Amino acid sequence: MKRIIQLSLVSLFFILSSCASKYSKILSSKDNEYKYKMAEKYYNDKKYNHSSELFQALFPYLKGSPRYEEAFNKFAYSAFYLKDYESASLAFRTFTENFPNSALVPEAFYMQGYCLFLNSPKVELDQSSTQHAISVLQSFVNTYPKSTKAEEAKALILKCNKKLEEKEYLAAKLYYDLGDYRSAHLYFDLLLSDYPNSTSSDMYMFKTLQSSYEYAKVSVPYMQEERYKQAVEECGDFVAQYSNSKYVQSVQQIKKHSEEAINKIKNIINEQTKKASKS
Repeated sequence: MKRIIQLSLVSLFFILSSCASKYSKILSSKDNEYKYKMAEKYYNDKKYNHSSELFQALFPYLKGSPRYEEAFNKFAYSAFYLKDYESASLAFRTFTENFPNSALVPEAFYMQGYCLFLNSPKVELDQSSTQHAISVLQSFVNTYPKSTKAEEAKALILKCNKKLEEKEYLAAKLYYDLGDYRSAHLYFDLLLSDYPNSTSSDMYMFKTLQSSYEYAKVSVPYMQEERYKQAVEECGDFVAQYSNSKYVQSVQQIKKHSEEAINKIKNIINEQTKKASKS
């Protein structure tokens, strides 16, 4: 059995070596027509790593001919099918620049944005690609509003915005969890400003006023009254804006505790004032 496995591995090695040798000969061939024929064959056989390399090698030969446009388009799609979305996006963008009058420009324009969307990393990481995707996809929608891909582009933009919103939320939540309530308040307030129509807007406003309340609790005594008053004011704004929110009861509790704290501070100040006047 072990002998059979060894023979099979040796056979596989020779097959792979033979294939690699054959491809190397094609790539180094001076017969560009043969090379183009094989690039097409590799593309149709879904061997996109080979087709991509061959099409790119043929660009100087094909430039200026009717086949150049088709070859460049297949080169871009080869990168896309290989899931090299960064290279694919660049290739589709270059296609629109090289062939501005092509009937394939709208599709290539959309694919550039779609590849940027697919290349967007996890929400915890830098979202430059996501922002770039939004820019390109929105430009596509503005340029081709009647395209069959316009609605798909709009849906991708919504997904990108949702990811950016989640990124901002995680940053705000991190500040809150670390006890940096002043920064948390700022970031949750920015979330409300950046995404006023979010389905989570009531939660963001609740976390904003909750940050104010927690900030007041840990403040130095002479600043507490002012900051509790801010929390009370924000509680009133919340109830006025989100009277049916699931957070209303919690907001009312924060308002109650803040008002109690304000009264307690005032009583302490009054007592201190009386003592000072007697002495």
